Amino acid sequence: MIKSMTGYGKGEGGGFVVEMRSVNHKFLDLSIKLPKALLPLESKLKKAVGDRFSRGRVEIYVTRGGKEEAPRAFRLDREAARQYIAILSDLKNTFDLPGEVDLSLLTSFKDIVTEDEVSEDLGVVWDTLTAPLSGSMNSLEAMRAEEGATLSEDIRKRAAFIAAGIDEVEKKSPVTVQEYARKLKDRVAKLAEGIELDQERLHMEVVIFADRCDITEEVVRARSHLKQLDDMLAASEPVGRKMDFLLQEINREVNTIGSKASDRDVAHRVVGMKAELEKIREQIQNIE
Repeated sequence: MIKSMTGYGKGEGGGFVVEMRSVNHKFLDLSIKLPKALLPLESKLKKAVGDRFSRGRVEIYVTRGGKEEAPRAFRLDREAARQYIAILSDLKNTFDLPGEVDLSLLTSFKDIVTEDEVSEDLGVVWDTLTAPLSGSMNSLEAMRAEEGATLSEDIRKRAAFIAAGIDEVEKKSPVTVQEYARKLKDRVAKLAEGIELDQERLHMEVVIFADRCDITEEVVRARSHLKQLDDMLAASEPVGRKMDFLLQEINREVNTIGSKASDRDVAHRVVGMKAELEKIREQIQNIE
């Protein structure tokens, strides 16, 4: 079954939240937002997502329990604090200064409490991250499959309309030739004003017209393309680009049928088929 390129997925576990959003795109385009400490895992994330999806612009957001901060560790420099207290107390007593040497004053000195850089085992982090990542991808894929089913149903209905139009045009083709033969004979008879008509020449003109209006090849190819389109809608692998090319071929056959048509009803049918093809083309742009 075909899949859409539009969807949303979310997975949680191990203190991580992974969210994924995707929209249509000609190729697979990944945008990954990671906490700074996890940036070395970006290539692994890209490979994991690339193994599951082949097309679409996919935005991936990885956060720690809804926050982007990595684990933090702080260190108190007691010796620096003692020296600050001693120096400030001496300064206060020497110059008889107002105020107290208290905690609020000491915290203004940034070297008393410092933050140590925490080194994480990225192998362990990746093992923890795989579960929420897999959950997010499963959720995204399910939504893309659900929308793909809706697109498939709509495309099949429009393809059935086109197939019915081709059947009608094919039935109308011999009638068009007969009507042309009758109108040609009446027109020539009026112009000849009683002169005996050259029936062989009239027959030749009708044959030439019939050959010029023959749409047999176009009808056969169009039906073959529509059958391929139906098969693609049931395929399990990505077929969006193939369908786009196939639709161009169907459109080419319908255009040729329209150019050969010498009948108002046929021309009207062709316009309707082209309108449905355009709607299918719009839908295909969102198929993986």
